[in-house]
Amino acid sequence: MSSSNLPDSNAARHGAGEIDLTAMMAAHDAFRRDLVSLATTASKSNLSDPVQQLAIFNGWGVFKRQLLQHHRSEDSFLWPPLREKLRGSVSGMSTLDAMEAEHELIDPLLAGVDAAFEKPEVTEAMLADVIDELVTKLTFHLGHEEKDTLPMIGEYMTQQEWAQVTNNIRAAGNVKDAVEMVPWIVDGLPPERKAKVIGTYPPIVAQKFEAEWKPLYYSTPHWTA
Repeated sequence: MSSSNLPDSNAARHGAGEIDLTAMMAAHDAFRRDLVSLATTASKSNLSDPVQQLAIFNGWGVFKRQLLQHHRSEDSFLWPPLREKLRGSVSGMSTLDAMEAEHELIDPLLAGVDAAFEKPEVTEAMLADVIDELVTKLTFHLGHEEKDTLPMIGEYMTQQEWAQVTNNIRAAGNVKDAVEMVPWIVDGLPPERKAKVIGTYPPIVAQKFEAEWKPLYYSTPHWTA
């Protein structure tokens, strides 16, 4: 894959009023980060090395779990209340329809990458094509969501309603989810932004992150051995 096809981590940002989308944007940037890692490390030659293969599969596994959870959270807890707010807006409802349709297109691409990893007959070019399709479609979706959907959160939802969405998403998860998600989402961020992201969670998260979750996460190689 050429560098011109890799996801742009400096995509245009669109405000959402007083709603704090710090964690949402950090997740989007973490997906972009991992797409770059996938495209630059998941070659047939690297996958033929058992040590490097394990690191790639570790990174891929975390990325896949986080993306699926992210989509489920939006489908279950964000789009429904936003639809209630947008009942009178044809364009708004159309945008949310597009979000759901894009989820349905993207999720099967994960299975396509899994299949390409597992089949020895898959060539380097075939693997690159499968990865490129995922990179292209997910990158488009992230940018589309940031440009057309996230601003509607600030326009149509109150801070209390957004807090309820956030609480519902967190209540649907468990501690095991947080142990992986928090170190993943801040991986590679500069200190100031990392602190801002972690600050969006309850104080106990920062304590657990430093003492337990971060050391556990970094004890396993992701993408590169």
